[in-house]
Amino acid sequence: CDLVMNHTSADRCNFVKNTPDCDMEDGFINYLRIVFCLLPPDLTPFTITLCSIWLLFLFMILGLTASKFCPNLSAISSSLHLTHNVAGVTFLALGNGAPDIFSAMAAFSHPHTAGLAVGALFAGIFVTTVVAGSVSLFKPFAVASRPFLRDVIFYMVAVFWTFLMLYRGTTTLGETL
Repeated sequence: CDLVMNHTSADRCNFVKNTPDCDMEDGFINYLRIVFCLLPPDLTPFTITLCSIWLLFLFMILGLTASKFCPNLSAISSSLHLTHNVAGVTFLALGNGAPDIFSAMAAFSHPHTAGLAVGALFAGIFVTTVVAGSVSLFKPFAVASRPFLRDVIFYMVAVFWTFLMLYRGTTTLGETL
């Protein structure tokens, strides 16, 4: 479907409607039809602006959901007599990583989208750098040095091991376990 940009702006809607690669198998909204068919071609920047506003709205909903999740996680960890560090490494990591697992499985189910899955699995680099840095700019916090160093070393080893498997092009059952 990436060949849509090779057509004139007037023909892009017909190309999106008639090309099997442009059909959405999953999802509720066909964004390609919205961008190329909703409004006339000369209003494509306005359509993209509307989609960007929709994206900001979705991020706001995600932020509101996360703001309700952390106090609940704190209450669960207190009732289970867990430290916040253990709760963050287990429950918070599971809740944060579950969508990544499902999106990677969905991406690996189609051969032409497998490359997206590998890139998405390294989104943790974005989380550990940009998100942590942004949070520390708005609300400075002290990091427990020993657990933080443990987590950083484990993450660096895991990323190195994954790159090594990708470089070799094969993996064994022991490595995946």
